[in-house]
Amino acid sequence: MGIEPDETKVVNPRRLPVDPANPFCQIWKVVCREPGLCVDEQIARVLSRLRPQTDRIAELMKQYNSANDEDEPYLEARLEVVRYFNDAEQQDEVGRPQERDKRNLFGWALDREAIAFLAATGAFLDVDEYDMTPSPPSA
Repeated sequence: MGIEPDETKVVNPRRLPVDPANPFCQIWKVVCREPGLCVDEQIARVLSRLRPQTDRIAELMKQYNSANDEDEPYLEARLEVVRYFNDAEQQDEVGRPQERDKRNLFGWALDREAIAFLAATGAFLDVDEYDMTPSPPSA
């Protein structure tokens, strides 16, 4: 007896053997690599792809995190934002920002829809920003 084509088999991560030296980890990554967008624009594009699955994601989070047992593995949902400023790859041969970089990309905000998605799915927001400006030569 096998899995029928229309059936889905879900493996409960709580039932997987836990080896502290080699913990189980599964990551699903949805990215927006379109240059020149503010963070809130990138988040909106990623969430537009995820939003139709909000209820399914929320149910998975609820189902596998309801035991309140700190010793058991749990699911974690995260919206991770990583930005690099002054990246040499985004500059022309003389070191000036390319034309599309003239827009001010500093500052961003989450709209109510993004906050509602994070709340519904139990996800948290993790933002990392890196300044890639080369250090001045030593004297």
